[in-house]
Amino acid sequence: MKKLILFTFILFYSLTGCAQQKYWIYFKDKIVYSSHKATSDYFDIPISSLYQDSLLALGVAIQYQSKWLNAVTAHLTPEKKLELQKLGFIQSISPVNENIKVLSSTQFGDNNLALEQIKADTLIKLHWHAQGVKIGIIDGGFLGANKEETLSPIIDEKRVIAYKNYIEESITDPYVGVKRFQDHHGTKVWKCIGGYSSSKEKYFGLASEAEYYLARTDQGDKEHRGEEDYWVAALEWMHEQGVTLVNSSLGYSTGFTNPKENYSPENANGKFSAISRAASIAAKKKGMIIIVSAGNDGGNKFKVVSLPADAEGVITVGATGYQEWNKQFYSAIGPEALSYVKPDLSCFSASGTSFSAPIITGLIASIKGAHPTLSHKTLIKMLKASCHLHDFPNNYIGSGVPNAHHLLSLIAKEPSPVSSETITSKTSEIKITLTNDNIVAFHKSDKTNVISQKIMKHKKGVVTVKREDNVQRTTLATPDKIVEIIWK
Repeated sequence: MKKLILFTFILFYSLTGCAQQKYWIYFKDKIVYSSHKATSDYFDIPISSLYQDSLLALGVAIQYQSKWLNAVTAHLTPEKKLELQKLGFIQSISPVNENIKVLSSTQFGDNNLALEQIKADTLIKLHWHAQGVKIGIIDGGFLGANKEETLSPIIDEKRVIAYKNYIEESITDPYVGVKRFQDHHGTKVWKCIGGYSSSKEKYFGLASEAEYYLARTDQGDKEHRGEEDYWVAALEWMHEQGVTLVNSSLGYSTGFTNPKENYSPENANGKFSAISRAASIAAKKKGMIIIVSAGNDGGNKFKVVSLPADAEGVITVGATGYQEWNKQFYSAIGPEALSYVKPDLSCFSASGTSFSAPIITGLIASIKGAHPTLSHKTLIKMLKASCHLHDFPNNYIGSGVPNAHHLLSLIAKEPSPVSSETITSKTSEIKITLTNDNIVAFHKSDKTNVISQKIMKHKKGVVTVKREDNVQRTTLATPDKIVEIIWK
């Protein structure tokens, strides 16, 4: 009986007092050897082997390492964490978030409406389907993709170049496994990027002739969620493979069991989380185009974009309606304190921002394939300029919905067909001449931050706009005209 009690105590202690949390261990610097080229990018210099050996000597088993962040991840007991914090070469230690999630509902909407909304018909007629473009997809699993008719041309023609499974490393086939909640989410996202049905002669995505690099970093069941170091590792791996265009419909909003370690809306500042810093490095330092979903917290307490959708330089995509281009209720908004606007742009999705981001990925891939010499900076600038709110972006839908026709005009160095004007009103009500049936008013506290949105209707070509409480500006938006009202 005493032995049983002792065993129970030891087991309880091992599960509680000695419980291990995974942590990021950041180093203060990198050791640059003469073997490193003088032109080497600092971010590409490997983590010092001396630092890694020191951790190993202390009994720390390194799981993943990030050259870009100059950090490794490992499971630590509280005692081991305190011991490492005393080492002179360690800058900081912070928990790895273990609650990444897919940013969609369980249902899959009709993304053909999104293709119609962005005027993708011209790109399809031109057969611009991202020939030669390398696309990376970081997601929750690609279960059954080989049985999906819309993806069979890509798989049969061996245009899936590489696959990495960070959840079950021994499984090298992306299409097999145990079916869990949302473990086929990556398959749905992939379909939105490059799906095509030859039997129906129907496109579900614009990048049907691209090459693909797939990474699984999330697992759907509640006991084992994806972890942010997997996401960072996948991103760096894709860069090593020469991938310059990456889609991710995963994100963090809340995290740890211990509320003190949860991500909060204030942490969505582009710098707090490891995953956001890595995404920003990829976009700003490594020449990659990173497209991420804004997140679906617009209707709950968290409210703002998920991480890494807060990262500066990445293209964060929100969701709009189809008939009227207002923000979908679930689509997360940009934090007010950011010095840049998030989301960057938006398009229609009925099932979460997971399925708006890949539409934009396919659009970018289509242009990249047809214009390979067009710089990423120029392409992104033109993409935003093709959107219907390009002159007055806001933290609800960013620059708005892109228009492929307008984008082609901009590439041809023609002016944007979308007109805009600014009106100053000294009264609390103003009448604007507009005849479009798709009119949305964004009432704002300043230039970019929205207080409320409202679908407007014209009466005989006239829209009456009333100033609301605490509103300094109102953007009256249609697909082809923007009116910015400054209230005095």
